[in-house]
Amino acid sequence: MRVLITGAAGMIGRKLTARLAADGTLAGRRIASLDLHDIVPPPAPDLAGVAVRSLTGDLAGAGAAEALVAEWPDVVFHLAGIVSGEAEANFDLGYQVNLDGTRALFDAVRLAGYAPRVVFTSSIAVFGAPFPEVIPDDFHPTPLTSYGTPRS
Repeated sequence: MRVLITGAAGMIGRKLTARLAADGTLAGRRIASLDLHDIVPPPAPDLAGVAVRSLTGDLAGAGAAEALVAEWPDVVFHLAGIVSGEAEANFDLGYQVNLDGTRALFDAVRLAGYAPRVVFTSSIAVFGAPFPEVIPDDFHPTPLTSYGTPRS
């Protein structure tokens, strides 16, 4: 199985990488390759028998997403993003990373002509406020910030 993690240098990306490295499998299949991507070099675990690549670049940059899906990963964990405070402080950067980078990745997968499993993390920021303690599946997204808008 081929696995791609965008945002691999972030907190969740590092924890996911460590878990996959410890397990060596995903969904009952042995991990054969692990591509770790972020704007800064993601730490790459030493995994015997697993091809690990630590890749850097701007996911929204021309050709970056296409290069990441060229190997046809079976699973894509899309964790790349600029978090709330930085997205609000730098509106353009937040949209470039959170909206343009996500769209570039999804378009690259679509244009490659295959259907990997894509795990896309979002944020409670897509809902705005007020919201109930438990958010049901049919709760309407009403983001109140630029961070929540492209993730909804």
